[in-house]
Amino acid sequence: MKKNCLLIFLLLNAFAFARSPVPYNAYDGEEISARLSGMGGVGATGGRDASVVYTNPAGLFSMGKIFTASFKLRQTPEKYKSQDILSGRSLIFFGFSGNGMGLSVRPLSNFSTLQNGTTVEVKVNEFSMGFSNKINKLVDFGMNINYFYGFMGVSSDYTKISDANGFGIDWGVIYRARPYINFGLSFLNAPASVRWSGYGSEKPPVVVRSGASVKLKGFLEISADVETRNYKKANSLDKKNVKIYHIGIEQSILNIIFLRGGLSGEDLNAPKKTVYNAGLGWHKGGVFVDISWLKKYPSPQESDYIQSFYLSITSPF
Repeated sequence: MKKNCLLIFLLLNAFAFARSPVPYNAYDGEEISARLSGMGGVGATGGRDASVVYTNPAGLFSMGKIFTASFKLRQTPEKYKSQDILSGRSLIFFGFSGNGMGLSVRPLSNFSTLQNGTTVEVKVNEFSMGFSNKINKLVDFGMNINYFYGFMGVSSDYTKISDANGFGIDWGVIYRARPYINFGLSFLNAPASVRWSGYGSEKPPVVVRSGASVKLKGFLEISADVETRNYKKANSLDKKNVKIYHIGIEQSILNIIFLRGGLSGEDLNAPKKTVYNAGLGWHKGGVFVDISWLKKYPSPQESDYIQSFYLSITSPF
């Protein structure tokens, strides 16, 4: 009798918490900084705005009291609007940093997709509190505590509404080998869990990012990252593990004008699998204004490419 009751209990739980239809990329988000976007999405070794909290929280230690707001200005052509993970939403990052700490909010997704004749609409936001400290004169360490909040609507013959709450922790280390050579390593969503009402819990992808940057004479900075995204669900190519390479360069002119360029992708030798980036920055009185341009093909089979434009503003407070 006890065995039968246990079996019934397990079966009821299996039906009560069916597999969540949340898309594999619902926790990815957009480019978080026009500066980093203009440099191919690098960021493992830190940066100079509050968005560093999402590439390597150890970089918060070197941040002053600043706030950063990032916006996606435009994406063309219109026929690829359905591939915009934020569905045209403008604000993509807002955060503060100072005294080795950071507070920020970031929309991760706000889009709909069709799965086996069923429309799934999902919206996820991430709120973060970051901390960092200097371990010794060469090493900085940082971590984030993240809170996920989301909604999902599943429509077929009827509409099922679900909401989500979850947590995550990020870790990061930056090693300053020389005043002009830095190495960085970060682990995002390690661990993390999001519970969707009616479906149970699922885990956002674990993202591992490592990289190095060199600042040469004449204010020329070269950076390179390797990012591995370990999804719990397969993407459209039936892959759960994705490795992305990032390369970026920045040339400062009198510390007023900044010229940037970069590449990223799984295979930088394949033009239609590579994302191309360029950017421009302006600095005066502690205020930075950055813009960037991104070009990518939605798939290797497409002849048209997507262009996206970003703006970031960083200012002391």
